[in-house]
Amino acid sequence: MQDLDRLAGRYRAVAFDVFDTLIHRDVAAPTDVFAWMEEAGTVPQGFAANRVAAEAAARAAASPREVTLAEIYSRPELEGIDPRAELDAELSLMVPDRKMQAFYQACRARGQAVYVISDMYLPAEAVAALLRACGYEEPDGLFVSSEYGVQKRSGKLFRLFLEKTGLSSRDVLFLGDDRRADCVGAALAGIRSVKLPGRLPRPDYYPEPASREEGTLAAFCANHGQFVDDPEERFGYTVTGPLMLAFARWLCRCREEHPQGRLVFLARDMYLAREICRLLGEQNSGYLCVSRRSLCPALLMRPMTEEAQALLLDTLPRQVMRVDEILTFCGFASGTELPGYDGSRMFDLRQRPASAELTRLLLEIAALSRGAAGMTVRESAANVRTYLRDFDLTRPGTLLVDIGSGGTTQRVLQELCGAPLQGLYLACDDRLFERLPKNQARVCLFEGKPAPLWFWMAQPMLEYLISEPCGPTLGYHRAGSAVSPVREQTTPPAELLAVQRGVLRFAGEWKASPFGEMEISPDSAIMPFLQMARRPEMRQACCFGDFTLEDGVRFRLAAPANLGAYLKNPARLARDFQESRWKIGFLRRLFRLPLPYDRMYSLLKGGRGKRKDG
Repeated sequence: MQDLDRLAGRYRAVAFDVFDTLIHRDVAAPTDVFAWMEEAGTVPQGFAANRVAAEAAARAAASPREVTLAEIYSRPELEGIDPRAELDAELSLMVPDRKMQAFYQACRARGQAVYVISDMYLPAEAVAALLRACGYEEPDGLFVSSEYGVQKRSGKLFRLFLEKTGLSSRDVLFLGDDRRADCVGAALAGIRSVKLPGRLPRPDYYPEPASREEGTLAAFCANHGQFVDDPEERFGYTVTGPLMLAFARWLCRCREEHPQGRLVFLARDMYLAREICRLLGEQNSGYLCVSRRSLCPALLMRPMTEEAQALLLDTLPRQVMRVDEILTFCGFASGTELPGYDGSRMFDLRQRPASAELTRLLLEIAALSRGAAGMTVRESAANVRTYLRDFDLTRPGTLLVDIGSGGTTQRVLQELCGAPLQGLYLACDDRLFERLPKNQARVCLFEGKPAPLWFWMAQPMLEYLISEPCGPTLGYHRAGSAVSPVREQTTPPAELLAVQRGVLRFAGEWKASPFGEMEISPDSAIMPFLQMARRPEMRQACCFGDFTLEDGVRFRLAAPANLGAYLKNPARLARDFQESRWKIGFLRRLFRLPLPYDRMYSLLKGGRGKRKDG
């Protein structure tokens, strides 16, 4: 832009194209405006096809001169339809180009004359209204092909512009996005031109749109995302925001099937989902501050049947943990010892089914909770029961909202409340419907089927990005008869807060836009996030890889040491890679090259990433 500024400074006047230069439409193609008008109900059904046909017929009749909007609407296909509806639609869908707006103002500030030259069937006053609505000062002259009957591509509109203004072709620099109409057309009149990129590029990680709705979303995010300066906030706006809005819309539709029901969002990971549902007008909701850790003491108090043992094991983190860490997770006081066990002894809690040794450990912990050493566990269990009773989860119509995998938290709550619950999940794995009847769980993503490999590789990161920026629920504090959650005190990273600002900003701006009622497909909205997880840019790999998560033990998503350290100690590389939760991000940061790490990861996993997932 600095080079363009220096070049423009040599000329007396600067002239601009309009569409895809000074302003952009929030749709993928100009004809999408007509389809959007039809869907919005401002014109009759069939308008979009008739409008395209009417313009083609009007151009054929007017050739070689430019056609006017009045001539298009005089065609029998559009009989009785007021063209004002189209003008209003165009006005509602326009966004200025941020860089060109600054450049336009800089030309004004230098005292240069500024003109606008456009091949367009809209009347000049309509084009002027669009520019004003997008914040452009009135140009010194506005030349629209529909007003003069000649076009840029022939060079005639440019020559007419020179004639009307008295400028020499050497006095003018023209900026436009179309090589034929803007560059060749200007050259035919002897005017120097600069070709601009045109439409703003699709946001990072977006695939080629497969439908008009996907194209509209991509255009909206590109056009409005240009005004989001912080890169992490822009990521939240363009990538995480559409996904969370689509999920929130799905939740609201599910709730509408239960007129007397309510959505109960599980803290912390359903924080943004709840905020967006409230933005959409969903007021009948609750926020249940529970975690598997906070519920574990009450679960230990249940009879340790085989089913209870299996549920307890599912409630514990799927980690390799020390005995003392397991005891702390279960609610025992710090320093509690389990007779017969060294506190530093490691157990792999990922075993399924549990080995005899692991089963014995669980039974020993349950027995310990009932003795003197388990007083804190029993107190915590009583507080859990009071908190859940006061929340009244068993009230008819309660819909439990969670990010999802195997439905463990729902199963624990059902066990503690003694009644079945209805779960609404963002995604699931194979375990969900093995553990819960299909009438007790519904899933938003992937047509309700188990999510693909790439989702689970990125799920810890997604969960962190959409979770309340605070620590987990550790337990509950009793003051008289009232019980309130105790949350771990943490300082969230600025990058996380920026992503969440972007998510909420997108949801608010989309809701206020003409597309506010347009549905965003959840399965389409997840694709940019999966693409980022599979092939991240270095910025995302470094930023998100440094996030510290907690699941019984603390870990960073993808934080390798430098390559030199691993060359000296290959065993450390194997260990760090194994412990990383975002292995592609780990490799991207380690080697710093844009290699196909997702393919390598898929091969390591036996090709389980081949299912269509973007």
